[in-house]
Amino acid sequence: MELARARYLVSDAGRAALASLPADAASLAPVALSTLLRKSFVPDEASALAEQLTLRAKAGSRLGAERAHFLLTHDGSEMMTHPLVANRRAARLAAAGVPVADLTCGLGGDLGAISATVPVAIGLEREPATALLAKHNVPDALVAMGDATKPPIDTGAFAALIDPSRREGAGGRTFHPERFSPPFDLALEIARSAVLGVVKGPPGLDRENVPPEAEFEAVQAGRTLRETALWFGAGTVAGLRRAVLLPANAVLESTGAECEREAAPFGTVVYDPQSCVTRAHLVRHLAHELGAHMVDWQVAYLTADEAIRHPMAEAFEVLDVLPFSLERLRKRLRAGGWRAGEIRRRAFPVDPGDMEKLLGKLEGERITLLCTTLAGKRTVILGRPIPAG
Repeated sequence: MELARARYLVSDAGRAALASLPADAASLAPVALSTLLRKSFVPDEASALAEQLTLRAKAGSRLGAERAHFLLTHDGSEMMTHPLVANRRAARLAAAGVPVADLTCGLGGDLGAISATVPVAIGLEREPATALLAKHNVPDALVAMGDATKPPIDTGAFAALIDPSRREGAGGRTFHPERFSPPFDLALEIARSAVLGVVKGPPGLDRENVPPEAEFEAVQAGRTLRETALWFGAGTVAGLRRAVLLPANAVLESTGAECEREAAPFGTVVYDPQSCVTRAHLVRHLAHELGAHMVDWQVAYLTADEAIRHPMAEAFEVLDVLPFSLERLRKRLRAGGWRAGEIRRRAFPVDPGDMEKLLGKLEGERITLLCTTLAGKRTVILGRPIPAG
């Protein structure tokens, strides 16, 4: 965003203009919205206001009630931490009992949660327009222009958060930690220097990028794996792996017991673990809590003879298990009076959308197909969802 646009948006005139707009203005088509705004505002102002309405509508629930007043940029809103995740992290940072610094604060998604929990919260942002919006978004924090690689504070007296940018080029993303900004190794070094430090990582962070002295978290909100996080310093346990599911506040840790390594034949129930469990490599720990077994050492599906409700897994009644072929699967679905209401896969080469097209139109009860590879053979598990309640 251009600095001039940011200055207008944070001005008294810009904030009053945005507040004066009809609640349903964002639902208008672009041409109709532009026409409406240009009746009252000059073109640059109308464009700035239209952008905010569009960005807020697109962000939706990712903003949350506490962030309804936030001024946004396109990249910043896409990168903003989910409110549930930000609030949980802020509570842990606050527990260190020292001031907290968000060294890559962006628009202030995490910083807002932090400032609500500690007396002293500092945000650092290197991009001038974004820093200006962050000052508006989080008025209770001290927001300064600066570079996370050269923090203007003694990190040894702070709890610190670093969220390296993974953007590269025009809207692209990089999956190479050395090309993060700041580079991932440097972000880890800065976090280690803090009283309590946390580095936010992408959901698909490879295990080779997790230092042995770090606590590793995989954090999920709803059905979406939001991020990984590496914790260092006060109160952390080296090598601990943790899966977190929000809003249930369910936690599974690697300190728990594991199931036996041997795979077992299918029982009457199959479990599909949540993404945070598989990312944290805690499938065997979950199996132990469920009294279940793995159906294959290389696949995360679990099986048991009795369903136990657990927030970290979805349970299905096993209706049948078939070697995969389209014709065999169609025939079995017709015979059972079933159709594929949902198709899931683990270690299976066919995309669920493609599978649905290949199966064609079928009538009957909606069931779930869990497609996988067991002992090197393509396999489809036909399951009826067992309600979580």
